[in-house]
Amino acid sequence: MKSLGAIVLATLFCVGLGAQTPAAPVRARVTGMVVSVDAAAARITLKTDKGDMTTVTTTEKSFLRRLPPGETDTKKATPVSMGDIAAGDRVAAIGQFGADQKSFEARTVYVMSKADVAEVHAKEEEDWQKRGTTGIVTAVDPAAKTIVIKAGRGQYTVQAAAATQLLRYAPDSAKLADAKPGTLGEIRVGDELHALGDKSADGTAITAEKVVSGSFRQIAATIDVVDVAGGTLRVKDLATKKPEVLKITPDTVIRKLPEQMAAMMARRYNAAAAGAGGAAGPRGGGGNWPQGAASAGRGYGGPGGGRGDIKQMLDHLPAAQLADLKHGDAIMVSTTEGTDGTHLTGIMMLAGVEPLLTASPNSTRDIMGGWNLGGGGEGAEGN
Repeated sequence: MKSLGAIVLATLFCVGLGAQTPAAPVRARVTGMVVSVDAAAARITLKTDKGDMTTVTTTEKSFLRRLPPGETDTKKATPVSMGDIAAGDRVAAIGQFGADQKSFEARTVYVMSKADVAEVHAKEEEDWQKRGTTGIVTAVDPAAKTIVIKAGRGQYTVQAAAATQLLRYAPDSAKLADAKPGTLGEIRVGDELHALGDKSADGTAITAEKVVSGSFRQIAATIDVVDVAGGTLRVKDLATKKPEVLKITPDTVIRKLPEQMAAMMARRYNAAAAGAGGAAGPRGGGGNWPQGAASAGRGYGGPGGGRGDIKQMLDHLPAAQLADLKHGDAIMVSTTEGTDGTHLTGIMMLAGVEPLLTASPNSTRDIMGGWNLGGGGEGAEGN
């Protein structure tokens, strides 16, 4: 999953534009990243936050303004020209769509430069590293505006307020840029949740400024058909025995366990299951990574390790491609819930897991849940 920086940018533009008093009625707003600029034609090609390609045109009556990094007050924006806008910049435009719904005539265009976007991302990442907590939801009380999450071996009560920004991952995307405003009522037990805020003195409660939640699945499956051209896998869910279609996108992270590491992890899981009656997955109350399970993978996985160690170990594995997979391979996958029931979208996929599934069929949630929590980095836009 990607960084929360893009969510902040989207909020920045929405807040800023909401404060604007336009000279003419506002009919529509479009936000996204600049793909190209034709200054002579006064035209910007934009990839919107929804993933569509839109052509934004301006006239001599249009206003072009640059916002300083992190600024939401449009009164502090400064005039710029079309020649000052470049690919990679972020744009929010007010105006109206053409009849084809692909062209957009802008009355006002707000710009944040690529460098400013990177600066905001960096500050956001630093803030989340310091004050962010990620876990699995174990209880929700909408009336009290509280959410209880399990994170590793800790449990935290997240306290929301009227000013708390609540966001919900889209059903077919784990990109935070695609997240939409949400409500406490949408959060369910078992959801993945990211909370940004200060902890109480005893470290058990979080006063949340931002909350991002979503429903994800972790499944173990065997591959039936690999469609590289179509970017899909047809698989059989080993738990339900039902067929599923997995959509593989450029953001899907694929890793493959080396045989020796897979065998070692299988022995560790087998020993842990024998000694503890089976490992509980994170959505069932939080089993921990078996001690020493990743000792061959850069020393991760000691006492108190848990999901952070899983993420570090799997992130260090070499990347794999869809074309590297074949019929009969066993995989573990973290997916979105999907919208129409026709397919799931892969977030993170781990191949080479046959020994693990043989030793511990219930290890999928532990491994994939631990990897998915806060995992993926910018390639996975996050937070």
